[in-house]
Amino acid sequence: MPETDTSEKNPLHVSEVDDNLKELSPHGSFELPVETYTGNCEIFHALYDHWHSEMEIMYIEKGSGFARLNRESIRLKKGDILIVNCGVLHSMRTDLKKPLYYKSVVFSLGFLAGQPGDICQECVVSPLIENKAEFCHHIEEGDSGYEKLREIFQEIHNCHTEKKPYFYVKLKMLFFDFFYEMLTKHYIIPVSTEQNKSLAAVKEVLDHISLHYQENLTVSELSGLSNYSEYYFMKLFRQYTGKTLVEYINDFRMEKAKYLLTHSDAPVTEIAMQVGFNSTSYFIKKFQQSNKVSPHKYRKSMRQI
Repeated sequence: MPETDTSEKNPLHVSEVDDNLKELSPHGSFELPVETYTGNCEIFHALYDHWHSEMEIMYIEKGSGFARLNRESIRLKKGDILIVNCGVLHSMRTDLKKPLYYKSVVFSLGFLAGQPGDICQECVVSPLIENKAEFCHHIEEGDSGYEKLREIFQEIHNCHTEKKPYFYVKLKMLFFDFFYEMLTKHYIIPVSTEQNKSLAAVKEVLDHISLHYQENLTVSELSGLSNYSEYYFMKLFRQYTGKTLVEYINDFRMEKAKYLLTHSDAPVTEIAMQVGFNSTSYFIKKFQQSNKVSPHKYRKSMRQI
């Protein structure tokens, strides 16, 4: 799924995930499962691959970068609306010279759920929850209904942030208003059984990597977990993550190393071993290539913030 963060809350791109890459940060409360965020990508330049059971709507206020949602790669720019459906594997990275600034709202579809037989529940909410349908991921200026959708998003964000008396009544109305615009502009598409199957296979391998990244991992071992052929799975994995398996594993290990460099006093040699590198010199070389700075300088710069 980058920043001198000025967000009012802990930004999504630094949230912890469990061993299945499912985000652990709670979004709202049991009574009101909605949360709003304001963030930027100036320090942490990438939101790594993760997913959550809630839906997310994001508005790009300025800057540019890329997002990947399942197999779709999206170029982001000011004014774009990004919609992350339930369970979608997603990541984001910023252009270093034009860091992304954004607002987002993350919410459980349960907030909009009705009783069995309710037409809104049966025709809209249930298909989205069950991944039988999804909203289009990217809406930009000039697209049908864009201005109205942007206006409703801003109202949702403001309504939740301001929390005026009985705001939750208006909030639910605004979400349905947003959904109505998406539906009438035909921004909803069916999801195939094969797509759900392939996504589940990729998540299974990502889960295994997150549990065993400190060990020696092979392509044949990982592709074997998917029940697809090695060739097909390698192609599938790249479609969903934008990386080869080897690139992904190295990048995953680098993210773990950056966390340890920032939050521990362990020597670089020890950190290299902890994250799965057998050679400290190779770790330093890959870290330098990935971050344009040595591990020592990275640690020093992060502790000055």
